[in-house]
Amino acid sequence: MTRFRLIRVAGLALSLSLVAAACGDDDDTDTSADAPVEETSEDMGDESAAPVDSAEACDADAIVAAVEGGPDEGTLAGMTDDPVGTAASSNPVLTTLVTAVTEAELVDTLNSAEALTVFAPTDCAFAALDPATLEAALADPSGLLTQVLGFHVIAGERLSSEDLAGMTELTTFTDETLEISADGGTVSVGGGQANVVVPDIQTANATVHLIDSVMLPPSAG
Repeated sequence: MTRFRLIRVAGLALSLSLVAAACGDDDDTDTSADAPVEETSEDMGDESAAPVDSAEACDADAIVAAVEGGPDEGTLAGMTDDPVGTAASSNPVLTTLVTAVTEAELVDTLNSAEALTVFAPTDCAFAALDPATLEAALADPSGLLTQVLGFHVIAGERLSSEDLAGMTELTTFTDETLEISADGGTVSVGGGQANVVVPDIQTANATVHLIDSVMLPPSAG
């Protein structure tokens, strides 16, 4: 591994550890996720409210607030003009995913695809990933990391949450089977590994569903 790649991997590991530290325990996240939005809006007004930290955006309401509180191109509506790799890079709750996709050299592959369905883990989802698994993935960007990221992408289709609710499985970008299930208004993917928390975000070439966990493919052991 070259020195440049080692530096990039070390930087990604550091950013993930910082997100994990900021997220804290699940109990803390559940009770405080919406607090920063309420305080800043109350004290500063809607136009000048500070963006919500992505490490605190771990439920649907807080995620949407964080995304809409970002720059214009980072809002849910603003993502529609760019291909998914570029659109994700302006989304303030997908910073860790974007870094991982860049490390695996998949940005151009995603941007050039005609139609995709992407299950995108948020920063808090990455923070909850087992450290040993994370370390192994970072050490193998063209292998395990690509394998894990590819398990979150469906090629050739732009599937809505309504479409997903009527399905039981999909074939991923890496030719593995991704199980789908729906219970009421909740769509679970990866055999229950993750739930969709913010569905149906549109980009120029993909439909993106934000999920609350990083899914591991069966081939990853």
